[in-house]
Amino acid sequence: MSYEPQQPRPDYRSQGPTGPGGPDPRGQQPPQGGGYGQGPHGQQYAQGGPYTQGGPYAQGPNGYRTGSSGPRDDERTVAVLTHLAGPIAAIVSVGWLGFLGPLIVWFVYKDKSPFLRSAAAGAFNFNVTMWLVNLVGWILLFTVILSPVGLLLIAAYWVLLLVCHIMAAVRAGRGVVYRYPMQLPILR
Repeated sequence: MSYEPQQPRPDYRSQGPTGPGGPDPRGQQPPQGGGYGQGPHGQQYAQGGPYTQGGPYAQGPNGYRTGSSGPRDDERTVAVLTHLAGPIAAIVSVGWLGFLGPLIVWFVYKDKSPFLRSAAAGAFNFNVTMWLVNLVGWILLFTVILSPVGLLLIAAYWVLLLVCHIMAAVRAGRGVVYRYPMQLPILR
């Protein structure tokens, strides 16, 4: 393999119709200015180029950042707490009030943030569905013949509740809306 030195590239910005740096047959002077980093007439651009860096994103309606690629950090934090409120309330109330935390968040933030509205509605819908599974499990537990089915439903309730809410909290921390696997569409 042979190494051939590269020839310098011509400055095509100062090129007239007859070639780089040549006279323009229309009688116009070729544009002045060197290569990159120099403005017209050899002036240097300030601070690294002709383009200035804009400040933080402008605030749009309702406090949303225009040009933002996702929810704000405080919205992510509230969404994580919304998803974790379900299993925490279910543990404290022995499975009966897991839907209360997401419902409160939905009422407070439904008109302020689409991300939080979606997170709270999904968590509430999933918790209501799981509450019904838990209720059926307890009813079946008190029947003689179907008590093993009731035990399985109650065990499935706790496993699904913990696994799905932890997965939802992790995704909410990344700014992604989590879609629960089983939910009755009550809130939107």
